[in-house]
Amino acid sequence: MNKLSHLIWIALIFICSCDDNLGQDQIPIADFQDVVINLTLPEFVDLNRDGTSIYINRGGLRGLILYRENPSSYIAFERTCSYLPNEACANVEVHSSKLYMRDPCCGSTFNFPTGQPTSGPARYNLRIYETRLDGNVLTITDNIAN
Repeated sequence: MNKLSHLIWIALIFICSCDDNLGQDQIPIADFQDVVINLTLPEFVDLNRDGTSIYINRGGLRGLILYRENPSSYIAFERTCSYLPNEACANVEVHSSKLYMRDPCCGSTFNFPTGQPTSGPARYNLRIYETRLDGNVLTITDNIAN
């Protein structure tokens, strides 16, 4: 092999080994006890309409965003952003319009109900935890739904 061939091989190896997922660390797994919510309690009145959400300070790494899709379907989103999740400020919140979620630190936005990024540097969906509805009692588990 000549010198040019060696340089081409080295360049190809370098290009193929580059990580195009910079900042896309995996969100650490959060084991937590089931979060059990009685939806008839006054603190959950904001979940009486489809398309509404509330913060839950238990579960996940930094808490959860609980979203009511319809009377029988609730979605529990991890509040940790999928972009640079180990940064202290990678904390997702519901935008004041209540129409989507955003991380004010990196500027990424995520849609309801999938948690899919819609703008900013995040390329991965927010983590969603399994929910189970039994009458008026909603249980959020640490099992990952997505």
